[in-house]
Amino acid sequence: MAEFTPQVPKPDESVPFWRDLRVLGVLAQIAAIIAVVLGAAWLLNNVAANLVTLGESQFICQDGSSSFRCAFNFLRLDAQFDISETSIAYDPSDSYSRALLVGALNTIKVSFFGIILATVLGTVTGIARLSSNWLVSSVARWYVDIIRNTPLLLQLFFLFFGVILLLPPIREAIQPFGLPVYLSQRGFEMPGPVMMPSFRTWLFFILAGVVLAAVFSWLLGRIQQHQSGSVHRWLWPVLLFVAVAVGGWFFAMRSAADNQGLLATPESGIATFDDIAATVQARLGVDELRDLDELEASGVLTEDEILAAALSVCAVRDDPAEVNLTAQLRRANIPYTVSRNTTLDKTAADFTGGDCDVFVASQAELADIQSAQPELATGTLVPLAETPVRISVPRIEGLNFVGGIKMTPNFAAILIGLSVYTGAFIAEIVRAGIQSVSKGQTEAARALGLSESQRLWLIILPQALRVIIPPLTSQYLNLVKNSSLAIAVGYPDLWSTAFTTLNQSGRPIQVFLIVMGTYLSFSLLISAFLNWYNQRIAFVER
Repeated sequence: MAEFTPQVPKPDESVPFWRDLRVLGVLAQIAAIIAVVLGAAWLLNNVAANLVTLGESQFICQDGSSSFRCAFNFLRLDAQFDISETSIAYDPSDSYSRALLVGALNTIKVSFFGIILATVLGTVTGIARLSSNWLVSSVARWYVDIIRNTPLLLQLFFLFFGVILLLPPIREAIQPFGLPVYLSQRGFEMPGPVMMPSFRTWLFFILAGVVLAAVFSWLLGRIQQHQSGSVHRWLWPVLLFVAVAVGGWFFAMRSAADNQGLLATPESGIATFDDIAATVQARLGVDELRDLDELEASGVLTEDEILAAALSVCAVRDDPAEVNLTAQLRRANIPYTVSRNTTLDKTAADFTGGDCDVFVASQAELADIQSAQPELATGTLVPLAETPVRISVPRIEGLNFVGGIKMTPNFAAILIGLSVYTGAFIAEIVRAGIQSVSKGQTEAARALGLSESQRLWLIILPQALRVIIPPLTSQYLNLVKNSSLAIAVGYPDLWSTAFTTLNQSGRPIQVFLIVMGTYLSFSLLISAFLNWYNQRIAFVER
């Protein structure tokens, strides 16, 4: 039998370059670079041609000349248009740059809360998809199938025009379970925290508590490495943080004795805060101040009598001092009415004119007004007790709600729409991530006697995160970009304010560059954070 001898290429034999993978790879990269350069050149030439077509008016400088360096000078001009919802102070006389900043902050707000709500909704739905309960898994599946296969714009229209705007008017607002939450055509009203001046002091203690808890947890971790028993690594740091926060709360309260106060007229007879209850009680002619609804329902007092005897308060609109005073009045069952103005001077004028019994503001502001207006010198300045945070509760006054946190119909529509839509996609990602964990992990957890919730949160989900995070990044980016559909429901996001700026300023290219750069920055920040987190939870190979 003949012996097989392999054929070895001779050294002088070479592979043709059109078949050499190394050469073809280099040529492909060169071709790609040439294509990118040609595409960029075409794009820049197109932009330059459009700029020439638009004329020199796009680049007018302050001295009347025209130059490319003045392309964005229009941002200093007055915007001259109103924005219905702002996160910072804004007036139509402000510049285009501030208007675009307001739009960008509105986009950040809806994206931030949308990501949180979509993550929670998607996680719960994804877990429910794998439930052994037929009803739970079926509802979750139908939700995912319907939402994923329906256009987002259609969902926004239905939610805004077919749900929110069809809610009852303010006087008939829906109050779920009797809670201080109101659903009406004007949006959603709910209680919310208001930061008092002493909050800055308390915030220092909170930050100090976080640092101390982190250091203490690290020390307990080092101790646990050298001993076999449990040292409650998370319990003691939490207790330490709570102790520092509670101590800081009382310290901030004591240091806030000179922050807020109320100025009372001599005719009111109010010299201390306790005198308010006695004054109103005497006006009502009752032995004690009980729940006013009970007094009215029992026929002891009428609504008109209660309003006539109520303490009248003058305050600046959205002033923390008003929230602080009204919270204490409600706790003491003292009826009150509030007259609000936009400025301190107008509020002082109303108080001087006898429109109210007390004028509430910071003690420094009240002292300045007393020194500037001699007719107020006879008023009594009463210190107002303060806590770092007060809860503002919404209530109906006249034809609208005051106090609390307000979600406009426009913001509610875009927030709920984005959360529900993105949550359906996140649900499928979570379901796939859970199913990617081998069944042996579940069997081992059950063998150890872990409950189903412990198995899910301690064993399955931490391992599933390595599969969930990469596609989850894409959904977060989609949510931010889909927020540009807010213009369909009238919410003034970045694209909405940019579109108005474009029409008024006549600078389309500059505005488009600003918008694209802003959305790109949002996307890069989200991607960078999630990529960092993905690296933190990645498997470490040994």
